[in-house]
Amino acid sequence: MNIGIRKPGQGYWVRVLTAIFAGALVLSAALWAWTQATAYRPPTPTWTLELAAVEGELVSGVQIDVYEPPSDVGQGPVLVGTATADSFTAGDARTGRAVVSNIRLQDGKSLVTASRIVVEDIVGQGAPFAAEIQQSGAFGNQAFDVIYVQASVAGVILLIGAVLVYYFVGMNRRSVDFLIATDGEMKKVNWSTRKEVQGSTIVVVIASFLLAFAIFVVDYGFGAFFKLIGVLQG
Repeated sequence: MNIGIRKPGQGYWVRVLTAIFAGALVLSAALWAWTQATAYRPPTPTWTLELAAVEGELVSGVQIDVYEPPSDVGQGPVLVGTATADSFTAGDARTGRAVVSNIRLQDGKSLVTASRIVVEDIVGQGAPFAAEIQQSGAFGNQAFDVIYVQASVAGVILLIGAVLVYYFVGMNRRSVDFLIATDGEMKKVNWSTRKEVQGSTIVVVIASFLLAFAIFVVDYGFGAFFKLIGVLQG
């Protein structure tokens, strides 16, 4: 297959305007895909937990148990799942921040609803670790930004659209011959002069106003008549 423009110079304006119109459609599709892709949520291999009431020291690499508040009064905390501590940064007043990975949650559970993490006794590490997860203090660390997905989807649509427009407007024999023939037929059209277009436009505008006025008069007259005979109440 030869790469190039078939019959260059023939049907120029029809082909150019067709390419512009098709390009506008492709651009609209890419823009729509860009907007829709914002709903995508990238995976969150790690989570950051904002902690309070910290007791003990969290060691990297240990397994932690994650709990949520009980659903019924009198019951103990409910196990949400387990995770591995990647890092821990202590703060002031028994606060801190932990990053966890290898998250294994029970069905229907989420770290968003978790309220407490606990590490059981670790051999040689002294006291166990425990802390409360601050309200709205658990958030996933996305593997990548959503904008990369948006750019990829929109870019693919633009690339495919550009190739298709180039193929059908510039290379494909049947479509190119059709556009050239269309350009030839357009040249045979007897276009109205500027004066004729202006005159026709004035006639249409005046006729539209007259028609609107006539409809208003008839509507007002019927309304007044029906009010007079008591069918409508004003």
